[in-house]
Amino acid sequence: MIKLLAKMAQICKSLVSKSLFGILLLSVSLLFCQEDMERTLRLDNFLNKSCTTDFKEITSESVKNILKHKVFYITQETRNIYGEKKKQVNEFIVIDNGDQVKRFEYIKTNTNLPELTTYIREDFLLNPDTAPHFQALLDYIYPIEDWKPDKREFFFKNGKWYFLRDAYFRTKQGFEITVDSNGKITDICYKMKWDEPESR
Repeated sequence: MIKLLAKMAQICKSLVSKSLFGILLLSVSLLFCQEDMERTLRLDNFLNKSCTTDFKEITSESVKNILKHKVFYITQETRNIYGEKKKQVNEFIVIDNGDQVKRFEYIKTNTNLPELTTYIREDFLLNPDTAPHFQALLDYIYPIEDWKPDKREFFFKNGKWYFLRDAYFRTKQGFEITVDSNGKITDICYKMKWDEPESR
């Protein structure tokens, strides 16, 4: 009987020490969690004071009549980070495809643009009447930097439309749009250098 009581006392002692250890661990975790939450709140407060992000839908008729989805202009402004009065502004143009918001495909060198091709409305036909509107669309979604000279032009040759965006000496670059016999867009790519026969 004494052995049984001693065994039970030992079990109780073990349970109590484990419980106390568990409570101590929980307290430490809560303390760190609370410190973490307070730190997160301080950082959020700093970011809210220093950064603003705004978005605005681009409501141009060219965008509405050519693309299936809505396009937005996002401005992110960061100011007073180092106590200076300067501000840094980042601008993005994005499309909401119904599932997610995405930026338009990035152009590096010769770049195929399959996603942009899928964003074109099924009923849109590229022809001499709609080409100026397509040029306007490109100005919204792939704007040319203000400091660059305006080299824009467009023309149709050998079953493809060319929308010139930039030129260096005799090298031209821009969008090459393949269309079917009705003017439906089947492929869009950006070419860094047009061959001479492709130029007008």
